[in-house]
Amino acid sequence: MSIETSEGQSEAVNAVVRTMALLELLAQNPKSGLTEISRKIGISKSTVFRFLNTLCDLGYVYKDPYTERFELSLKLQGLATTSNTDIDIKKYALPSMERLAEITGETIHLGAMEQGHLVYLHKIESQKALRVVAMQSAVGKSAPLYCTGVGKALMAWQDRELVDRYLQETIFEVFTSHTIHDRLEMVAEFQRIQSQGYAIDDEEHEVGVRCVAAPIFTMNGKVVAAMSISGPSVRMTDSRMLALSTLVIETCHTISQLLGANR
Repeated sequence: MSIETSEGQSEAVNAVVRTMALLELLAQNPKSGLTEISRKIGISKSTVFRFLNTLCDLGYVYKDPYTERFELSLKLQGLATTSNTDIDIKKYALPSMERLAEITGETIHLGAMEQGHLVYLHKIESQKALRVVAMQSAVGKSAPLYCTGVGKALMAWQDRELVDRYLQETIFEVFTSHTIHDRLEMVAEFQRIQSQGYAIDDEEHEVGVRCVAAPIFTMNGKVVAAMSISGPSVRMTDSRMLALSTLVIETCHTISQLLGANR
């Protein structure tokens, strides 16, 4: 679908024509590489690269850091609707989840908030010989927000009014000796999570299970999901949890960019 620009048109108009051609091509051919795009659109690679970089900076195009291929982000969809309820988070998160599972060898969870609870959207089990067989998480199953890594990552960035209402209405069940069940402590925990950029479940929901989680944002700055790396406490030492926190933050940032977030 090569395009033609007119000499009589201004440079600005030609730029718009080329930009729209790029967007249309990516809509029809997602996950395209630079050479492929240049060939199909009939524009030099250097020009295509410059236009794509600008579109990536604006959040309208996403570049996969692993494959270096390009596709449209959900920010374009957001121009037509401000609703995020129809976004298939799993579709956009799955490739990154699979990479994270391969790199860490641990169990990876993806979850969202629904009616004051965490609901697991997807789970990739660890393939290591030593794993937590008794881990209660399962796709479609709910869990408390206040004592799970994914749940705390979902809550920490919510509006203050929503957090206050949640803390007032929630009956804190104590699952282990590590479960936080004091409202003031929970407020401090959410503030700490925001400050460091990730949440930790330190055997708060299940004895012997530790995890580190980070939020996934959409273009409107709202947290739409969260992802965690979970494993047995004997393997999830403090030093390893710290290293894994960087990985999960980077992974969630990549997914957030794909969803059009500016964070």
